[in-house]
Order: sequence, then C-alpha cells, then structure tokens
Amino acid sequence: MLWRNLNAKKIGIWGISGKEGQSALHAVQSFVKNPEIIAIDEKNLTRLNECEFVIKSPGVSLYRPEILQAKKNGVHFLSGSTLFMANKPQQTKVIGITGTKGKSTTSSLLYHTLKTAGLNVAFGVNIGKPLLDILQDEPYDFVVAELSSYQCADFIGTCDMCILTNLFPEHLQWHQSHQQYYLDKCHLIAQAKVAFINGANQTVLSYLPHLPNARFFNTADTFHLSDGSFFNATQRLFSQETLHLVGTHNAENACAVLSIANQLHLDLAIVQQAFKTFQSLPHRLQNIGVLNGITFIDDSISTTPETAIAAFKAHDKGQFITLLLGGFDRGQDYHSLIEFLKPYQNRICLITLPDTGQRIYELARQSNLPVWATSTMQEAVLTAYRQTPKYGTVILSPAAPSYNLYKTFEERGLDFQKKALDSVSTIVQMNYRNNSR
Repeated sequence: MLWRNLNAKKIGIWGISGKEGQSALHAVQSFVKNPEIIAIDEKNLTRLNECEFVIKSPGVSLYRPEILQAKKNGVHFLSGSTLFMANKPQQTKVIGITGTKGKSTTSSLLYHTLKTAGLNVAFGVNIGKPLLDILQDEPYDFVVAELSSYQCADFIGTCDMCILTNLFPEHLQWHQSHQQYYLDKCHLIAQAKVAFINGANQTVLSYLPHLPNARFFNTADTFHLSDGSFFNATQRLFSQETLHLVGTHNAENACAVLSIANQLHLDLAIVQQAFKTFQSLPHRLQNIGVLNGITFIDDSISTTPETAIAAFKAHDKGQFITLLLGGFDRGQDYHSLIEFLKPYQNRICLITLPDTGQRIYELARQSNLPVWATSTMQEAVLTAYRQTPKYGTVILSPAAPSYNLYKTFEERGLDFQKKALDSVSTIVQMNYRNNSR
C-alpha cells in the first residue's frame, strides 16, 4: 500500500500509545496528505468500523473476531512492516530474520557484520528502530529486519534474503494453534527471493518442503559447525571460539550469518573480525557474576523448554547446575525438558516460579528430580543460592514468557540480577561478619 493511496482516508491506528503505534502515527503524519487519524484501543473497538484502513500493532492478534468482522465490513488492515516494504527506496535491500529463538542475536550479529564490512545498513524492528522510522532517514543500501511471528503472519512484500533460525511451539494464544504459528512464520520465508533455512531443525524441514528459493545452513555441505570450528562444506573457516557467544545454538545460528555474508561476497577476514568483536545481548545467557563461588547466569529471554535445554547444555561442564523455571502459562508441554534433565538428577536442582512452575514442579517430583517451589524472584534466588554448592551455576532460563509477573523478559532479567546482587551479597556479607567475630 503506497502512501498516496492513503491520502484523505480515515486511518485507524490500533495500539497508538506503544512503540509501533507511535511509529505508525509519525509515518502517517509525515507521508500521508490530509489523513483523518482515529486512535483505536481496547476501550473503543467499535470505532474500527469507522475506518477505511487500520494500521495494527504486532501485539494485536490477526485472528481476533473484531478484525474478522471489520474485514467483512470492508475495513482494510495494514502493518508497519508491510507499509515499509511498499514505500522503501527501490535500492534498499531487505534481509528478514525470523525464528522461534535466536533471531535477535542472529540479526544483531548480521547487522554488526555488515557494519564491519563498511556497508550502509540499518537495523529495524525489535532491537533497532521500528521499520517505519527508517523511512524518515536517508536511504540505506541494506536493512536488517528482525521479524516476530506476529509480523510475519500478515507480511506483504518480498525480502531480498531471509533467515529462518528454527521452529518450536510458541505464542499459542496469538496464533490459536502451533500449526498456525509455524505457517505464519513460514509465510515470510515463502515470499523471499532467497531463504536460508536451518537444515538441522526437523520442524523447519517439515513445514518448508520443496521451496524453490530455499538454501540451507547447518548441513554437511553448507555452512556448519564441526569439531569446534566453522566450516563451509569441507573447508574449515575459523575456530568457534572466534565468536564470543556461549552455546552451540548461537554458533549454529552464526552459520546463517556466514551464509548471508557469502551471498554478498564479503571478505572472510572481515566476517571473522566481526565475529571476534561482537558483544552478546543482555538477558541471553548473560554472565552477571560470581557470588561466593557461585556463577549466576541471566537467560530471561528463554520462553520455551528447548531454550532452557540449550541454556543447560551451554553451561554443562560437569558441575552442579540450578535452573530457575516458570512463567506465564500458555499450555506448553514440559515433558521433554524433564526427560532431558533426568540423567543429571544427582547434580541439579530446579527452582520453580508461577505460573508454569506448578506443572514443572509436579513433573519433576514424579521423576524424582530435586525441586523447590517458590512464589517470588527473591525467594527463588535465595533458594537457589542455598541449594547450589560452591563452584556451581545458577541459571534463570524460565522456559516460559514473563508477562504474568513482569511486563517484559528484560524486566524479569533485571529483577533476577538485582535479587542476585542484593540478596545474595547481603547473605555473603553477613556470613563474613559472623565468621570474623
């Protein structure tokens, strides 16, 4: 939808107070002539039918009955990403990145790599600017666009290149089923000129068969990780240790970045330098320090059982590990997580938090895993400290979203860090004083 087609139209902005809503408002005011703007929120949904077009924030489910009814009444729904694709400069190439997990780190690493190579590149959406804000700048040669499943579902446009990191069950409430979630993610990939797909993820392979635009990574004949090094088929490139990110899953996603770099004919030495200088993102296996011999790791970004398993694997060096698990309940199955942890029952303990913590607690007890139920982050951190022996590791990797107790995973991670630093440090100091008497 070109801006000129919105001139003098009644345009609703659903979620106008949020970051994406404000971005849409500024874009309409900048590029559309004589619009009539109608602010839409949960209190005035009846005004949807006054609109000719509605720009919907990503957090509003595409499958809500109000939207389905408004469409029947002739209202057209748009998204910020679709408007960006329709109105971006023709010379700007867009690289879309999605996946259940790893898309933020992957897109950040790609952006850093392209910047290191001296390319004129912008970073859009979840970490950088909303895509519509980028239209306010001078034209870029490349835009790295990190896209959530919400944005993929109604995405209209052709990305020059795309990456799909993986697929795991997620966001059931928004998409209404796991199958629809997978299909919505793949909607972005099916439209791309070239799509780089994780060949090691079985769900990806089952939902994206026979795509003519598909190329793979993490397969033996493409970019992959083997014996602690990055390879392109049989050619060794450089050591995995060049990339200062914890966890095999991060290195595997870096193979997607190598694929894009190869597609753009970037010098391998520049890519290696970019990997070496990249800094990990907060709340993603973030080491927040050692307190009285115990290492504390903030992986608050974890919202699935698979990411909690990945966090455990990333830090499993034979020592004792305590996992803090639990958050908003959207019906995820935790049997696979418990089955994975069973062989480690003599050197782990689980600390659970509401709401999914109750289900995890019951499954752990049935499997004879050491588990403690807590109701607050402070209680969880203190229990973890008391149950973890010296030289052990405490990992917040909740395997569930944050928004039962917190607004965002960042808020949850910061609370974990504060409780660890404040509460545990207080205990350490008290013990020191008592022992010094």
